[in-house]
Amino acid sequence: MVQGIRRVRRGFHRLRSEGGADEARMRISSEHIEKLRSYGLFVAKPRSSDSCYPDGVLVGKPDNVLGNHIEAYSAGYSTAVAVGQEVRFDAPPVWFFGHHGVWFVLAEDYCPGPGPGDFLDEWSTPEEAVEDILDFYFGDPARMQAKAEARKKPSFSPDKDDNSVNSLSA
Repeated sequence: MVQGIRRVRRGFHRLRSEGGADEARMRISSEHIEKLRSYGLFVAKPRSSDSCYPDGVLVGKPDNVLGNHIEAYSAGYSTAVAVGQEVRFDAPPVWFFGHHGVWFVLAEDYCPGPGPGDFLDEWSTPEEAVEDILDFYFGDPARMQAKAEARKKPSFSPDKDDNSVNSLSA
């Protein structure tokens, strides 16, 4: 999985540098965004076409929506900085994006990742990716439990608790 996440990132950076990013872009339809929102999920505006996940969206479960969550997890996403509006999540958000005919769902708390509980799922269709996101938040709790277990470690720090980071600095 580490190679998968890094492969996707390298691909985006290479395409941007070669000027071929437009050929790889896959926009998420309003139909798929609306399906996620119909379950109460927050879906951010699509990222710019020159971002790490071109035209991808951040998807999160607000803390007032029932479903899989992590006890004492709290993260915010500012929706309008000028007026201070923020959405609070009780579960880690995921990225939903497409690239070269493949749809991805990425949950990554560790940087560099992946760390315990992180995942990158690849799908042939956006419908499959949407179902994967719905399963993460409302279906089988195994992936959410894996993330919760990682957070129980006394020294949990997504940016410092990854063995690859520790081994690089040792």
